[in-house]
Amino acid sequence: MVVVLVAEAAGRMKTDVLLASTWLVGAILSFCHSAGALATFHHGSQITAFRSTAQQTQDLIGIRIGEGLFVNYAFVMVWLIDAMICIVAPRRYHKLPQAYFYIVKCFLVFIAINGAIVFQGGWTRWIGILCVLIWVVVWKNRNASAIQV
Repeated sequence: MVVVLVAEAAGRMKTDVLLASTWLVGAILSFCHSAGALATFHHGSQITAFRSTAQQTQDLIGIRIGEGLFVNYAFVMVWLIDAMICIVAPRRYHKLPQAYFYIVKCFLVFIAINGAIVFQGGWTRWIGILCVLIWVVVWKNRNASAIQV
């Protein structure tokens, strides 16, 4: 995700074959991560996954809710659908309303930050913070250059 977001922030088009392929691979890996966690860590049980999500949320914010599990599933599906549209119909993808891109990107980034930084610790959190900082610096530098021109 970070590779594509940084490339986009630098001015590349997501429908570029390499970026679109990278975006799709990231979405597929996200799906594999979720499916793998469900199959191994939660022993294939939605109930166990829901309870685990509820416990993690309680540990972090003091409220025991497991619905974040379904938000994680939505994250995977939104990313997969967006990646497939980008690959299958790149011309139509560019014609989608700007609001679509804004909503999708905000949702994916918000969930990724929560998954990689907020709900993590140790080196995973630091790598997540570094990735966000790189993305923001590239985005700000491009926007600063565009304003000066």
